Amino acid sequence: MRPNALALLLCCNLAAALAGCSPFDEVTGEPADARLGTMDLAADLADAAGDASPAITYLPHTVLDIPAEADLLGNFDLADPHVIKVEGTWYLYATNTKRDLKVWTSQDLATWERHGPVWVPTPGSWNEPFEVWAPHVQVEEDGYYLYYTANHMIGVAFSESPLGPFVDLLEHPLVGGGNGGVGDGVFQYAGTENSLLDFEEFAIDAFVLAEPSGARTFYCTTYSPLSVIRATTMKSAAELDDASWEIVAEPDVHSWEGLVNEGTFVLQHEAAYYLMYSGNGADTPDYALGIAVGSSPLGPFTKRTDNPFLHANPEASFFGPGHHCVVEGAFGDLLMFYHTKVGTDVSFDRRVRYAPLAFGPDASITLPAPQP
Repeated sequence: MRPNALALLLCCNLAAALAGCSPFDEVTGEPADARLGTMDLAADLADAAGDASPAITYLPHTVLDIPAEADLLGNFDLADPHVIKVEGTWYLYATNTKRDLKVWTSQDLATWERHGPVWVPTPGSWNEPFEVWAPHVQVEEDGYYLYYTANHMIGVAFSESPLGPFVDLLEHPLVGGGNGGVGDGVFQYAGTENSLLDFEEFAIDAFVLAEPSGARTFYCTTYSPLSVIRATTMKSAAELDDASWEIVAEPDVHSWEGLVNEGTFVLQHEAAYYLMYSGNGADTPDYALGIAVGSSPLGPFTKRTDNPFLHANPEASFFGPGHHCVVEGAFGDLLMFYHTKVGTDVSFDRRVRYAPLAFGPDASITLPAPQP
C-alpha cells in the first residue's frame, strides 16, 4: 500500500477512535472502560498495518526526550507540536529554532530521531526575514501540506514525503498581508520597533479540518487587536474559498484567557465539533487549554464553563500547557501532544509532552492528571 494511502487509512482509524474512546483512569492513564491500552490490541493494529510495533508504554505528561536548540533570541525552545502518524511512525513538527522547521520521528513515543530541516525560508521572499513557528501538516491523497507562520503570516508548502523537503506553493502568504481576505498588504511599521501595530495584516496558527465528505475548513488566529480565531471553507488544500471569514472564538478578557485565543485544533466527535484552543500569553505560566463546542465547523461555538481543561499545576511543576494537537495513539485511542513552560518566568522556554485524551460526559474532554 502506498504511504499516502496508508496515511489516509490511519486518519480513518483516528476518526473511529473519536467515535469510541472512553475516559481515562487518572492514576494509571489507561482507558477506564474498554481498556483500549492493551498490547493485544496494539499487536492487532500492527498486523493490520503490515508491520510489527515495538512495545509501547504511555508516560502521560512526561517531557519528551528531545533536546531543545537555541532560537533566534537565544531561547532553548521546543513548542507548538503538530503530530501525524504514518505507517506506525509518529512524525512531530514543532516550533524550534524559528529559522527553519524540522521533524522528529518515533515508533515507541520514547525515542525520537531528528530529521531536517524539512522546510527553509526562500531567500529574498516574504517568509525569510523573521521568525517561523507553529507548523501544521495535513495528510492528503497526493501528499503532505505544511502550513506555517512566518513574519506573522501563514504560508503553505508541499512534499510527497512527511520527511520533506517541503516546497512553497505560493510566492506570497496564503493568509495575511492582504492575502486570503486578511489585511490590505500595507505595512506602515514594518522593520521598526512598532511593527506589531500592523496587526490587521497578521494571521498565525493555521489548522485545517478535513472531513470524510472532502470538505475542508481553515482556521487561524487574526487580530482586532485582540487575538481571535477565524474560520473559512477551502476550495483545495492550498486555496481558500471565496466565502467570508467567521469569527468562531474570541477571548473573554475578564477570564483566564486574557487577550488571547489561538492554537486551534478541532475534533469531530459524534454530532459535535470540539474547537480546542489556547488562552493567555504563550510565554507565561498561565497559558492553558479550553474547549468550545458547536454543531458545525463554522460554529457557533459555546465555550465550556469549566474551562480551562488543562492548566498550570504548581505542585507538579507544571506550567503553561498549550498549543496542542491530537493524533491516533498506539492502541486505537487518542493522544494529545502539547507544550509546557520550563519555569514560571515570562519567556519562551518550552518543552513537549503528551497524554491520552478521551471524551467524557456532557461534551467534556478527559485527561489523566499531571503528577508531582
